[in-house]
Amino acid sequence: MEPISILIVGLSIGTIAILSWNLHHARTALQNVSDRTLVLSESQGAHAKQTSDALLVLQRKIDHYDTLVSAMRSTQPEVDHGIRAFLTITELERNGVASPNVVDALDAVFSSISLQDDASLSPMQSEMASRLFKILDGLEMTVSKLNLNGRQSLQVGLCALHLKNLKWAEDAFGAAHQALPGNVTVLKGLETIALWKSDDVLRLHWLDAQLRIDPDNPDLLRSHAHLLVQNGDGEAEKDVRRLEALGLDTPADRSLLAGLRQRAGSSNEAIDAIEQALAEDNSKPDYWLQYAQLLHEAEENERALDAVDSCLNLDRQVGEAWALRAVLLSMKQGREKEALKAATHAVALDCGGSQLIVLKADLLAETGDVMAAETSLEKAIEKHPMDAELRSVVASRRLSEGRLEVAQGLLDNTPSMVDHPQLHIVEGRLHLARADRRRDGTGETDQRLLGSAIESFQAALQLNREMGVAWLGLARTQRLLKNLDEAGESLARARRLLGDTDSSCSIESAMLAIDLDDVHAASRYIDAAEIQGSGSRISYVRGNIAIKLGDPSRAIAMYSETLNADPKHIRARLNRINCYLTLDQPLEAKDDADILLSLAPELTVAVFALADAQSRLGEWEEAKEGFMAVLEKAPHHHQALTKLGACYLALDRPERAEGPINEALRLAPDYAEAWHQRGMLYLAWDKYEAALSDFEAAIRADGSNIEVRLQVAAIHHASKNIEQASAAWRGVLAIESDHQLARQRLQECEQYLASM
Repeated sequence: MEPISILIVGLSIGTIAILSWNLHHARTALQNVSDRTLVLSESQGAHAKQTSDALLVLQRKIDHYDTLVSAMRSTQPEVDHGIRAFLTITELERNGVASPNVVDALDAVFSSISLQDDASLSPMQSEMASRLFKILDGLEMTVSKLNLNGRQSLQVGLCALHLKNLKWAEDAFGAAHQALPGNVTVLKGLETIALWKSDDVLRLHWLDAQLRIDPDNPDLLRSHAHLLVQNGDGEAEKDVRRLEALGLDTPADRSLLAGLRQRAGSSNEAIDAIEQALAEDNSKPDYWLQYAQLLHEAEENERALDAVDSCLNLDRQVGEAWALRAVLLSMKQGREKEALKAATHAVALDCGGSQLIVLKADLLAETGDVMAAETSLEKAIEKHPMDAELRSVVASRRLSEGRLEVAQGLLDNTPSMVDHPQLHIVEGRLHLARADRRRDGTGETDQRLLGSAIESFQAALQLNREMGVAWLGLARTQRLLKNLDEAGESLARARRLLGDTDSSCSIESAMLAIDLDDVHAASRYIDAAEIQGSGSRISYVRGNIAIKLGDPSRAIAMYSETLNADPKHIRARLNRINCYLTLDQPLEAKDDADILLSLAPELTVAVFALADAQSRLGEWEEAKEGFMAVLEKAPHHHQALTKLGACYLALDRPERAEGPINEALRLAPDYAEAWHQRGMLYLAWDKYEAALSDFEAAIRADGSNIEVRLQVAAIHHASKNIEQASAAWRGVLAIESDHQLARQRLQECEQYLASM
């Protein structure tokens, strides 16, 4: 064969061989796939059968559980209600306002609630009800919108009471009361709501309604009696009497009866009642404490102390007993240490209030530990920062001691959320005390200083219109501002609130009567005040009455009595200075003014009084400095301007006198002394006509000034104006009939006129 043929044959054989080999491998792969498919098919068949068997078992269990649940729901209503409630609430939460099942949900949740007021809710009922109330609030539903009947409203109300949901309880019980009037459970629920709201009047109404249905119910009678006692109603005794008639009264009821009789003023009957209670049961510390309180009010303090000790023997932790023991022992000489121990126990037990805290401080001071007394009060305020009464009591004490800045600090450190009328009253008194120490005597400055006191007393009255002491403080301030009509109205209101036996009202009435120029009324009021109580203020008012009657000597005696009892009485000392100046006793006035300025360095009117006394003593330079100091604080003080001009005249510096005197006349054209001093200035300059004109102006302003009349008479006499001089000398004698110089000069004038 040819080579090429051989090549072709060889290629053909190779190709066939390759194709045969590939065909073999393809057949093998196909067989493997077929085998795997068969295995998978057999596996799936087995799995399907297994799944089918499991589903069959599960269906059988579900059918069994359905049968079991159906059996439980038919035999146990609570389970049925719970499932219904859950399903309806879930649907309501899902569908919201669009849900038609609101009433179904209510029925499912509340229909199983017992209609007894003492019924309790299961945890499941509480949870379902809470969810439902939340949904209903979101839907803005109410009992009236739900159109519930009386039973349903009552069930909703009882559930709301259990959950302490006041809004739904009040709404539901209101609807239930309209549908079921006289239902005891409804009335009890309404009383509970009133109790939650702290509405004693409403609670009393529902208790009355229950008693009309069950008048002999001892629990109702006791609740009714205690509520009446809280409201200060003496009708509570009827309830206790009914318990007594039923034979159901207890020692506690007789103790309550004793308290009622005590309030009614029947102290003997109250003591008899509590003694009867103690005879039946003497193991109650409360009975012994009440017995001790009754004996203390009856002023049988020895027996009261024994009763307190009996109380403390039973229970050492009765704070009110320690408080009463401290009060009782504090009244006994030589038992201050025991009283202090009792007060310490009471304060430690937070009993007795601010009265015991202050008593403890007083007892510490009496035993010689003044620093401890101060510290105890400071610690008490730190411990009870919200106690407005304690803060006001301590601040008042500091104010009465003259420690104005300490009192101010106590007020300034009051927590911002604390607002109490007593604090405003102390603040008003503090403003008055500052006014006493800073007045310049002109009235204008006084008005600014006292305006703050008015605001404080009015703030107290905004919080409590029935505080007599606030009206009294307002009346005093209005009187000082010369608003006498308003002061009278405020004082009348204070007297009605505080009673006619309050000496403070009588004293203020006397002061107001003095300002109204009714001295007889002032004397009657101060006599009444002396009967009602004693104190330095009474002699102070009597001194003011003496001034009004023109008796400065008696006034000095009264003010001296006041200052002996209270050396820090600002106004008494100031008034005594003025009396000394009236009687031309400048040395005594100067001594008092020095003391007054040591107490009140900013009291401008005292600086003026001291300078006035110094000018009368011829201490012109010192007096000039004093008047200038007054004018620095009160440039409108026309009296100080006038007196400053007089000092310059006395110091031979008339050119310096003209300015202050002219300014005084500009401020007060009717001030006689300013006209007098300017007349003296013109005399110093030999301007007799100008001097005469000013002296005559002074006489027109104040015809009683004998010094000015003497100057006018002397000028006319020296000028040979005999008729005018004669008239002027007669004017002097009209004021002072035994004036020797005037009588002599008048005789000369008459002789001259007779010789013409």
